[in-house]
Amino acid sequence: MNKSISGLWLFSIVIVFMMVLIAYVAISINYSNAYKLKTVLVTKLEQYDGWNNTSKKEIDELMHASGYRQTGNCRVPDDDSKYIGVLNGHVTTNPTTKQNYCVSRVKRAGQNGGEDKYYYNLTIFLGFNLPVLGDIYTFRVSGETGAIYYPKDNTF
Repeated sequence: MNKSISGLWLFSIVIVFMMVLIAYVAISINYSNAYKLKTVLVTKLEQYDGWNNTSKKEIDELMHASGYRQTGNCRVPDDDSKYIGVLNGHVTTNPTTKQNYCVSRVKRAGQNGGEDKYYYNLTIFLGFNLPVLGDIYTFRVSGETGAIYYPKDNTF
């Protein structure tokens, strides 16, 4: 009887270890995919010189093609500047509900009277959910464009 109880404990420890390992690998793979998608979206913002109709269309097409459906709350910028949330292709300024992705623009003054630089911050979300328990936690994956001197945007 003693050996059967110790075998059960060993079996349960192995099962718990396997569950933790599988969860870690699954989260790592999903985070990697979200990070790759974020990088491509930031590149589109740089390619089209900021947030405009063309970059929005490209980003929405990429999101749809990748099967991205996760939502999350946008983080309010520290300087109370304007930010945009997009949910299913619809743009919302300063949203309070969950969005598919968020974009904000940061203006940095040029040094010694130089030209102002604009940077765009893009945030997408990665959710950790289980079938029975639902959403457990939502991770943010953020990226910033390089300096854009003459942004071509129609929203900010």
